[in-house]
Amino acid sequence: MKILSGIGLLLVSTLLLSDTLTILNWEGYLDSSVISRWQKQSGHTLQQIYFDNDEDRDSVMVGHKDRVIDLVVLDESASKTFGASGTLLAFKSNPKVANIQDIDQRWQNVCGDYAVPYLWGTLGVAYRTDKVSPAPSSWHELLTPNKTLSGHIGLMDDFVDLLAPALFVDNHSISTNNVHQLKGAFERLKGLLPHVLTFEYGISFLDSNSDKDSLYLTLAYSGDQYLLNEKSGSENWNFTTLKEGTVAWMDCFAVMMDSPRQDLALDFLNYLYQPEIAALNSEALYIATPMQSARTLQTKEFLSDTTVYAPVEVMNNAQYYEVLDKENILLRNRITSSLVKIHESK
Repeated sequence: MKILSGIGLLLVSTLLLSDTLTILNWEGYLDSSVISRWQKQSGHTLQQIYFDNDEDRDSVMVGHKDRVIDLVVLDESASKTFGASGTLLAFKSNPKVANIQDIDQRWQNVCGDYAVPYLWGTLGVAYRTDKVSPAPSSWHELLTPNKTLSGHIGLMDDFVDLLAPALFVDNHSISTNNVHQLKGAFERLKGLLPHVLTFEYGISFLDSNSDKDSLYLTLAYSGDQYLLNEKSGSENWNFTTLKEGTVAWMDCFAVMMDSPRQDLALDFLNYLYQPEIAALNSEALYIATPMQSARTLQTKEFLSDTTVYAPVEVMNNAQYYEVLDKENILLRNRITSSLVKIHESK
């Protein structure tokens, strides 16, 4: 996995355009009409650098030069880690972003002191309804696939989410630091490798591979199915959580401490957290908003979609990301790297 091509030119162009706001973001994670309205209202330009896994995002955040990134989307544990390291700006009490106070109280502190909740959802699988029937119901169907799925499975090069399915089926915490449990997850996933097509994030795989039709089922986040359908030119992709458990994730928006456009970044966030704009962005992306005021403006059909707003029984069976210690991260990185290398060598 790698940052999308053209990043070098993008970084250079940002240096030349002081009125251009640059966001480090997942692909397709900010609605184009929301961007257009802000550009028209503000007179400024917005551009994005895409990543397709957390490690790539972290590398760009740490290694970028010349203060070219202004805003970043990151998960709740990373927002706390980078905030504590001095990488992010503390802005939550700044009157320029008064609209963030409209975030539901239950979500207000999820992202820590240096970021604000953006969108939330769950971890599960995206699958093709023309190839996989009935819909998957258990993580065992991913870990011990039938002949139809063999060779058509996508995983993620991510040291938390990759291990999650194996930890779920053994009823372990996704954040465990127990060496025995992590090695057990490694062995389960090692046994899956002969059936794996790719470790590339599903959306990126459809973007960059000529054999995109060979992917039938992939580890995914709620909302991914809509971009997968767009990339494949079909309506075959669907998403589901699985009975052994899910991860309830929250993505957060943060401002880079070294950005020379901090005021512009705050102006954009205040715009994005207007209830009307937050509702529009959430529904266009088909991902849940943490703002009740925005939800009151969304359609009944959208609000009733259980792949967006997960039902109580799913949330009661959900785990949450935690900040991991260095030893835990090192071991998980070794496991993930080993699995990818074994897969690539076959």
